[in-house]
Amino acid sequence: MIKLRQSGRHSPLKDKLPFLILFLLFVNTALIGFGYLLFFTPAEDDETSLMYKREVAVAISEYNYRLAGELDVYEIFAVREALADYNHALEMASNSSELIQVIVTEGYAAQDIIYAEAEGRLKERVLIAVNNDARVRKTLDEVNLLIRIVDDQVAVMPEQFLDHGTVKHIQQIFSPGRFSGVQLIDIKVENGIGSLVRTQTDQDQLRSLSEDLETVRAALHDTMVKSGFAEMVGPGISLMVYDAAETTGSDSLVHDADVRDLVNELFSAGARGVSVGNQRLTATSAIRCSGPLVMVNYRQVPTNPVVIEAVGNPDLLISGLNLIIGDLKRTRGLEFEINTSGFIKLPAYTEEE
Repeated sequence: MIKLRQSGRHSPLKDKLPFLILFLLFVNTALIGFGYLLFFTPAEDDETSLMYKREVAVAISEYNYRLAGELDVYEIFAVREALADYNHALEMASNSSELIQVIVTEGYAAQDIIYAEAEGRLKERVLIAVNNDARVRKTLDEVNLLIRIVDDQVAVMPEQFLDHGTVKHIQQIFSPGRFSGVQLIDIKVENGIGSLVRTQTDQDQLRSLSEDLETVRAALHDTMVKSGFAEMVGPGISLMVYDAAETTGSDSLVHDADVRDLVNELFSAGARGVSVGNQRLTATSAIRCSGPLVMVNYRQVPTNPVVIEAVGNPDLLISGLNLIIGDLKRTRGLEFEINTSGFIKLPAYTEEE
């Protein structure tokens, strides 16, 4: 909100800065809105119409330069860069649609930077006033100082920490009687020197929450991959286990215990994930026999061969299987085939239907 008062006395620019920020923001919004509505007025995009619309866009550019000058931030690199970006985009625009895009993106972006830098200048002036305070200079312990400006009132927490003269100076910086609104300035005082603590805006908080959410999502996905409830991809091996070539009874067949022993050896050798017969293993997976059938996750899997796939270092996985494979070949006649691959894809575990 803006409260205007008439005065015949000309105040220095620094005393008018907060008022100018709010007043120019109001004027700027009206000007941008006028230009935006003008551009959306139905009209043919002929040469005369386009030229007239470009003149409006150029007027906004000129206004931005005046705004930066009035707020005494034109010499700041970020401001000059934003103004230059707007002008460059304006020169490149060749039709009404592109002009509209320049206004609502580069134009507003430039003004956001101007206002942010002007607000930063105000806070810097408050910080200077705080650091000139005699009590602050004598403070050796760390103190969190919160200055709250509401209309023409300045509240300091902790109370009476600043001298009365410092508080009056801060009131003058924010032009009492002209500035209406709420301003919070967080300052940390340590060893007699104050420094600004950056207060998060709504956009900052939203961005931070979005980043936190993405981190949680990534952690959740990683957990699901490791636990078997999401696909896993990586280098590894495929192991085919065959029944003995010569049938000599049940010992010549691949049993559930054989599969479990092979799987345990793979995990011991560093396998990140394992599937049997395209069934992903989890902490609660069961490998059982039902007659001549092998059941994994209570589903029948193909046999002869039973296919076991594992993601991990192929050399370590093969090394971990050498002993058990040699024993099963020698005592039972089971046959094995191992293939290594740089791309093993393990499916996600699915519930039994």
